[in-house]
Amino acid sequence: MASKIPGGGGEVKLDFKGMGELLRSPEILAELNERMQRVKAALPGSEIRQTRQRRARVKVARGSDYEEANTGELSRALDLAGGERGYKVKTNKPKPRKGK
Repeated sequence: MASKIPGGGGEVKLDFKGMGELLRSPEILAELNERMQRVKAALPGSEIRQTRQRRARVKVARGSDYEEANTGELSRALDLAGGERGYKVKTNKPKPRKGK
């Protein structure tokens, strides 16, 4: 992946190793942690878990999946924190060839 820097400042290339370093960086971990702090604030009794093995990962944990299915508190906390729970992506289907 290469990107031209505006103003003729040069070029940035990220190979497999570079992307791995970026995904494990303290800056990415801090950004994720900041987002999850908002979720934790909206969900009493929860805790934050962080890992940085293959990539930075932060998650909010509380109770069990059974509790979440019956109460929906985690989903509400994500909504209050401004998080997105997913969206549908429409993929373009290949068009048939003409003339054959």
